[in-house]
Amino acid sequence: MKLIDVHIHVFPDDVADAYIENYGSHSNLKAVCRPTLDSVFEEYRNIDVLKFVILQEWQSTIPFKSRNLKLMAKPDDYYFYSYNAWLAELQRKHKNVVCFGGVHPEEDDRLEEFERMAGVYELSGLKLPQCMQQFHVNDKRMFPVYERAQACNIPVLFHTGLDPIPGMDIYGHPKDVDDVAREFAGLKIIMAHLGTPFIDEAQDVMKRRQNVFADISFFIEIEGSDSASCIIRKIGAEKLMFGSDFPFIKPRSAIETLLCTNLSDEDKERILWKTAHEVLNL
Repeated sequence: MKLIDVHIHVFPDDVADAYIENYGSHSNLKAVCRPTLDSVFEEYRNIDVLKFVILQEWQSTIPFKSRNLKLMAKPDDYYFYSYNAWLAELQRKHKNVVCFGGVHPEEDDRLEEFERMAGVYELSGLKLPQCMQQFHVNDKRMFPVYERAQACNIPVLFHTGLDPIPGMDIYGHPKDVDDVAREFAGLKIIMAHLGTPFIDEAQDVMKRRQNVFADISFFIEIEGSDSASCIIRKIGAEKLMFGSDFPFIKPRSAIETLLCTNLSDEDKERILWKTAHEVLNL
């Protein structure tokens, strides 16, 4: 069985435990694995994973000073700058690791940081956790970044759906993604979590916009095999890709739930790796 996991969060070993403690203190979501790359490899032992897609997670770890990250950034840089640099190191060291970096809409040099992320660090995508960063993805401050991502053929992954941090849900609705997809028709967009629980709205966006796809992280666990089968058939497997949301979900559990659906083997294969392989230029 081949597989590409498009939704993984990891951190340097020296801040991983502090991350779990900090995130759990202000979130309804608790980690079930230690968020390090070694833990990912261990969880996926004996599974043919073509690519591990690591997504930046800016803001959760601001209080923590990582020795690994400080080696790669100027002392006064914001955390996400050094996190981008650390992700670049992961991608360079591991041929089966693909990393999505990040920018922040509040920073005046967000376009410059994107150019650094794409050109210097050569990261493979852009992840925007807008619920943490507290902005709507159709905020026009971000349009120059989307324009450059489109020109560079760099996919953008947005968090969509509810957020485990109370009060942040207003930033995760798929309707905001629709505005971006309409404005930038050549930009490849992935909606994380299939917009759960706004699944109908996410489905409508994907039907209207050829350039919008979704990962099934968390969705597959919440819906279960039977319900997920019906929803996936309506949307089409060619629009969906597998994501575990490690370290909050055990990857093998998410895989098993997908394999237990009554989808065809062809559709399962497409979700497990083929859609991601095509959309993410892997």
